Amino acid sequence: MHSNAIGSAAEFGRRAGEAHLAHAFLRDVRARAPARLPIFRSQLQGELLARLLLGPAREVSMLDLAVMLRTDLASVMREVERLARADLLTLRRTLAGRLVARNTASPLYEPLARLLMLTFGPAAVIEEEFGRLRGVGEIYLFGAWADRHAGRPGDQPADVEVLVIGELSPDIVHDAAQEAAARLGLPVHPVVRAPSEWEDDTDPFLREIRSGPLTRL
Repeated sequence: MHSNAIGSAAEFGRRAGEAHLAHAFLRDVRARAPARLPIFRSQLQGELLARLLLGPAREVSMLDLAVMLRTDLASVMREVERLARADLLTLRRTLAGRLVARNTASPLYEPLARLLMLTFGPAAVIEEEFGRLRGVGEIYLFGAWADRHAGRPGDQPADVEVLVIGELSPDIVHDAAQEAAARLGLPVHPVVRAPSEWEDDTDPFLREIRSGPLTRL
């Protein structure tokens, strides 16, 4: 009687696990291509590639990627293995598990990184997270990411600098920055100015921002 109960519990656990994997697989297969750039297989693929190809070079575990992208581990593993077979990513086995990184030797790395920057990179994410806030008038990227958008060569930026023009509370802006940082895997530093301050040409800090490229979102 006791062994039958244990066997039934084990069978239930096995079936539950299979159902979870099947659900994850179907969700992955049925995933729609992203509206921003439908050449990517899915939204997950675009965001995964952006996380790995943009910003500083780094190795990330499969589990960390799943947490960052807020999805299940099985879907991340399938996508990573698919992209690794295409030589867009590299996999390295360690005692702690497999680590994934960008493959800079791929001839597709630079043009793909450029596409990702324009579609899943900071400009797209910042516009989405900050653009929904009440009181926002204008949003700009400045600093290194604005340089990259302007076509200026340089290293991949390690953070994102955002200028927000409007009447907003610091707490709301901070929350939007945290959300954007979580999606990008990069620190996001917002600067908020009222419209009257932006129009005033006497602020040395704003003068410095204006002296370089600005990407209006």
